[in-house]
Amino acid sequence: MTPEQPASPRYADELVYSDVPLAGFRFGFASRGYESYFLIESERPLRTLNSSMWGEGFGEFRRLMNRQVPKQYASDDPLAEMNAFMGEKGLDPQNTAALLTAASLADVGHEHLRLPGGTDVCAWVTAGLSNKARAGKVCDVSSLFPGTINTVLAIEGRLTDAAFVNAVITATEAKTAALQDLNIVLEEGGQTATGTTTDAILIAATQQGEAYRYAGTATRLGYAVGRTVYEATKRSAAQCLKRMGGSGMSPPGFG
Repeated sequence: MTPEQPASPRYADELVYSDVPLAGFRFGFASRGYESYFLIESERPLRTLNSSMWGEGFGEFRRLMNRQVPKQYASDDPLAEMNAFMGEKGLDPQNTAALLTAASLADVGHEHLRLPGGTDVCAWVTAGLSNKARAGKVCDVSSLFPGTINTVLAIEGRLTDAAFVNAVITATEAKTAALQDLNIVLEEGGQTATGTTTDAILIAATQQGEAYRYAGTATRLGYAVGRTVYEATKRSAAQCLKRMGGSGMSPPGFG
């Protein structure tokens, strides 16, 4: 695959590329410890919905990034800092939607599913479990701090705006189901975690192929979203637990 612009040596030399079971896509991983990142690159523009500030809301991008930072990362202007990081790598911030995490990208979980008829759905999840949370639980808001499960979805299909939002719901349910099945519980009270405090999601669709108006669990697309996110979350969270020694508490540097 040849990206829209030639790959700059500033990042091309440090990325190890692998195939993605989506036509016109490739996956690149830069293993740099706490400065690791991965890119999902597409030959053609993608319609995206992003919960983070780097390409927030609905947009159109060719590159999807998940970037790891140290646990102590802090910036007065994280948008400008991320844009500067992309610039250092030879990436165009106007063409790259991104997520940020302190979770280890070495624990990335990936899953692919092809629906009858040819629609492909891929999910990549990086799960940090040092700040498990349960939505709706009463707590002292002053005690909240970042901790992240990032989900990236790539879909070969044409989605309405409503289907994008529906996919967010389905992916979130699948993430929580994976945490339930791994028995990820809060330290206080032993209740099952529904996620962590700064979870983010980035969904990209080719806007080509089969059309989808919905993506709930009663739909074919929703089934694919649920299955891929569930499996990818389970793999990443299990690897994170293994790295933590099964204690449920992360060592320093893992979000």
